[in-house]
Amino acid sequence: MNKRNIAIGVTVLLFLGVVLGAMLMTPWPAGAMSWTDSYEFGLTVFNDYGIATLIVGVILFVSLLGGVYIAQEENE
Repeated sequence: MNKRNIAIGVTVLLFLGVVLGAMLMTPWPAGAMSWTDSYEFGLTVFNDYGIATLIVGVILFVSLLGGVYIAQEENE
């Protein structure tokens, strides 16, 4: 095993530890879950979190363009 594989493994374990720790330490609300239809979900996402939704959309679009650029073959 080389150093790069060890570094990747440690990074993945740290990431999973942080995510799991955040999930376990978050005080989740108790009680019955209320039913939310797609209309209410759409209103919440675009009215309350509109800027965040746009930023995530731009980041995903740029990453898609970067993936296409990396994946294209060069003709020599």
